[in-house]
Amino acid sequence: KAAKFSTSVFRDRKTMPELYDLVKKYEPELLWSDGPGGAPDSYWRAPEFLAWYATNSSVAKTAVWNDRWGKRGNGAYVSGHDRYRPGKLLSYKWEMALTIGDSWGFDRNATYESYRSTQTLVHLLIETVAFGGNMLLNVGPRHDGTIDAIFADRLLGIGSWLKVNGEAIYSTVPWTVAQNQTDVGVYYTHKPIDGIVYAIATIWPKGNVLHLEAPNITPDTQVKMLGFEGGGNDENEDLLLWMTPSAESDNGNNNKGIDIFVPSLTPDLVPCQHAWVFALTGLANDIGGIGHDTTILSDV
Repeated sequence: KAAKFSTSVFRDRKTMPELYDLVKKYEPELLWSDGPGGAPDSYWRAPEFLAWYATNSSVAKTAVWNDRWGKRGNGAYVSGHDRYRPGKLLSYKWEMALTIGDSWGFDRNATYESYRSTQTLVHLLIETVAFGGNMLLNVGPRHDGTIDAIFADRLLGIGSWLKVNGEAIYSTVPWTVAQNQTDVGVYYTHKPIDGIVYAIATIWPKGNVLHLEAPNITPDTQVKMLGFEGGGNDENEDLLLWMTPSAESDNGNNNKGIDIFVPSLTPDLVPCQHAWVFALTGLANDIGGIGHDTTILSDV
């Protein structure tokens, strides 16, 4: 950079040989670049390398790469800036890259307050997926490759939530009818092939009644809470009761939506912490999403 990219020794003897070697040896299906360092993508020969990766490498059929290889727009998805949160549904695939703490590497001076809580991370994951993105979560290891207990705690906490509610995250697409309902802290995802709309509540419903405005109910509508079992052998015992909203709960929306009666659960019976998922089937407005799956990636 000091030489204004007039030399190519670093590129030709280190960067490019290592990239080719990395793909040939380990066959990664996703390559993530953090930017060209101020040089054009032609200097790094990124177009040439990515063309090989996408057509002639051993993982060509499944190769994916982000858009920080030079000129914006040359990636399979938009990685934006760090901690990117558009706050709305986008028409293209995007990614939020963030850290559990404030640093991208190991920070021996970090304080407890600088680390994001499991609840915050779960809520960010839900928001990201509902808006059509995927989360890239960074963990900074120590010099020997180990990670501190607080990182393990956060990863295990996210994993515990996904163990119960993963079907509302993986292989879903955004629901085009609504992505979030802020008054009750609800985000939506959709699995068109199964005809399921997932309402993900980040706040426990007030009075154990969850009022959703977007779903258009039919006589065939059924609602389940992921992880909740009614206690009997009949799967219908797992279904939650619901009704057409009253004028009081509907806020003048002509009885649109649905009121779901959530069981009063003791702490030992609540299926998970941080957020709760309600799977709705048989909706009149069960229409397709914008067509891209959602993923969570962990970068250690």
